[in-house]
Amino acid sequence: MTKGFGAPVVKPQEIREAKILRQSVIRHFESIEDPRVDRTKRHNLMAIITIAILAVLAGADSFVAIETYGKAKQAWLEKFLDLPNGTPSHDTFARVLAALEPLELQASFLSWVSSISEKLSIELIHIDGKTAKGSYDREGKLKALHSVSAWSSEYGLVLGQQKVDGKSNEITAVPLLLQLLNLKGAVVTLDAMGTQTAIAAQIKQAEGEYVLALKGNQGKLNQQVEAWFEQAQGNAFSGIEHSYHQTVEAGHHRIETRQVWSVPVSQLPSLHRQSQWLGLTTVVMVKRTRQLWNKTTTEVCFYISSLQADAVRHNQVIRSHWSVENSLHWVLDVTFNEDASRVRQGQAPENLGLLRRLSVNLLKREPSKLSLAMKRYKAGMDNEFLLKILAASAPTSTV
Repeated sequence: MTKGFGAPVVKPQEIREAKILRQSVIRHFESIEDPRVDRTKRHNLMAIITIAILAVLAGADSFVAIETYGKAKQAWLEKFLDLPNGTPSHDTFARVLAALEPLELQASFLSWVSSISEKLSIELIHIDGKTAKGSYDREGKLKALHSVSAWSSEYGLVLGQQKVDGKSNEITAVPLLLQLLNLKGAVVTLDAMGTQTAIAAQIKQAEGEYVLALKGNQGKLNQQVEAWFEQAQGNAFSGIEHSYHQTVEAGHHRIETRQVWSVPVSQLPSLHRQSQWLGLTTVVMVKRTRQLWNKTTTEVCFYISSLQADAVRHNQVIRSHWSVENSLHWVLDVTFNEDASRVRQGQAPENLGLLRRLSVNLLKREPSKLSLAMKRYKAGMDNEFLLKILAASAPTSTV
């Protein structure tokens, strides 16, 4: 604003900046209920949440860093935010994020994700768990935060997050996460922990498809499928209806051969508890052979699927699942230092984790060729670039 006679004059640039900030991700967080009592409200809740989002996006990995960002950018932030008492302290950020109800923050996150994903055709949803090791506190008898995320490998989007209860495991968290997602027409992949009849039924009832890994937790079924494939392979699949696909890739001083066999369940004798697997159509074997300069390794994995017996399709779906490790978990640990985070108070680990995943989504949608780490660095220094990141998630008509 400019000073002069009469009312302050708002510059067109400031109107544009405020519009981008308002119409991007921020508007989805305005309905969150304030957990504080009135006498402790020295700072506006929306200002606290907004600064936290912008700071994490711009490189802050702790509450002290969030406060430092807010103070450094205060003159700019005051154009859009109500900051009558200045920038909140790091203790205020910590207390508020520890007290905020994660389900409310999750609902706001999902609202934004839905505004993005409804314009996309999401065909693959990968479910996988991650532990934030730094949140473990031996003295306080506090277990490390373990959460399950839903990931779209096609668009580099975190679709949702669900905390795993400290007294349970992923089996109870996955159904809760699936309830938050639109599964219609999508293929859901899970590792062996999620290979449960109830989860398969939930996916099919939501009009989705599944590809589930088989391991020891489905012992009899896994052993039966493995033994059948061993016999079929020994006979070169003679007389057996099946689909086969092979790829060979060279790079990083290694040659990797992937062989995929996809077989209709009608070709096998009755499988263990087969009728309980709603939609079960296909069994799949994947054989990965890696040739290094000094050794060769082989890994064989088995899957059950509701998709038709198409080895090319199964190869794409199964291989895409591993992007959740490389493109999400690795990024959270290396770019956002999540594994090293010592945040432990109340709900803060879960809520801060959700803000990191929100930032991953925003940074990946920004189209420049910079690395995510460099985008964060630039966003911290360049307000225009930060607004560009936010604008990439705003409705086209508003920016």
